[in-house]
Amino acid sequence: MNYLKQKNMKSVKEFVKLMVKVEFIEDSNCFGHYPFQLFAEMDDGKNEINALALGGDVKSCYKRFSHYKKNNAKRIYLSLDFPKGGDMENDFVAILSFENNETKLHAIPYQVSDGKILKAVEESEHLDNIKSQLQKFI
Repeated sequence: MNYLKQKNMKSVKEFVKLMVKVEFIEDSNCFGHYPFQLFAEMDDGKNEINALALGGDVKSCYKRFSHYKKNNAKRIYLSLDFPKGGDMENDFVAILSFENNETKLHAIPYQVSDGKILKAVEESEHLDNIKSQLQKFI
């Protein structure tokens, strides 16, 4: 965490590299991403980092994202773990980003059996639904 206090996170790619980990979760007896992570660069240049251990409460994470957006954050990055569904064949980490007044979303799918990271997904009906849900909060 000292790294993040000393240096501004430059991109969503750097956020993923530093903060998004798919690890074995004993309670679930499989691989996943928990706790969810949030990074915000505020208008005054200060950075805020949150580990969102909310028991999988995605709506609360959306509200947190919205809070930062309404308080003039320059950039916001949020990672959320989702089970497979719709046109997504594997569990995945959804990466929501807000930069330059634009909200984007992509997915990092993985295998729950061994945590192997699969090819990123940029477009998907399931991702469109997630983005639509987020829009209700912002």
